[in-house]
Amino acid sequence: MALMSLEDYFSGPGAPQFLQSLSDCITSVGSEAFNANYLDLIERIIKADQCMIFSYRVDRPECYLSFNKRHSRNAMNLAEKYLRSGFKNDPLLRVVEEVRKTREVRIVDLFEIRDAMPEQYHRTFYQTGGIVDKISVVAAMDEEVLSLNFYRLEEQGPFQRSEASIRVPFWRAIASLALMHYTSKLSMELRSPLNSLSKREKDICEAMLKGLTSDAIAWELDLSVNTVNTYRQRAYSKLGINSKSALFSLCSGQNAT
Repeated sequence: MALMSLEDYFSGPGAPQFLQSLSDCITSVGSEAFNANYLDLIERIIKADQCMIFSYRVDRPECYLSFNKRHSRNAMNLAEKYLRSGFKNDPLLRVVEEVRKTREVRIVDLFEIRDAMPEQYHRTFYQTGGIVDKISVVAAMDEEVLSLNFYRLEEQGPFQRSEASIRVPFWRAIASLALMHYTSKLSMELRSPLNSLSKREKDICEAMLKGLTSDAIAWELDLSVNTVNTYRQRAYSKLGINSKSALFSLCSGQNAT
């Protein structure tokens, strides 16, 4: 079945559900519930297979959100690779620096930066993971510069592009919501990618970041070791990772120890 464009969605029977998702997202700004509501809004409209939000407040990017709806094994740990050193070859960095100066929201399609992308970078972050399309939205507020990245895998195919008169305002609104939430002065915890997980999945990942073993986590949370391992694997799958080192890399901006 063909995917709907934004025009079809906003003028069709899905409009009330969109408005409800938008309302939930707005009202959860500044709370740990934001990630889940934001992802629901993204899934309802653009059906991205993978969503990542990176911050460029400092020299080395930090991950605020990493979530895989329909991941492939080959796409696992891409965020870790990017955060460790891959970002240095990202052609989107030029756009990030432009937005830092101009404060204008930029919407960047994959084809716009493909020619500036080193072949090794493209193989690592696109071909190997089966990623065929990407839309990035780069926006700034105060000291924060965010890149919101939405990906499609081969199975679902590229995004459908809508007319600019609808597409641009939509992405500006999506960027504004993220900026309002992640620049909140309430707590650094709002910037944790673990907020996309269920409470139990998050509890277990946080315990791992403290250095606890599966046995220790099971004792602390009054669970069996098998249950701990099941929740851990669910969390890894949602985050798009498959190792403890990847978890530490993903959460490095949250002062994990």
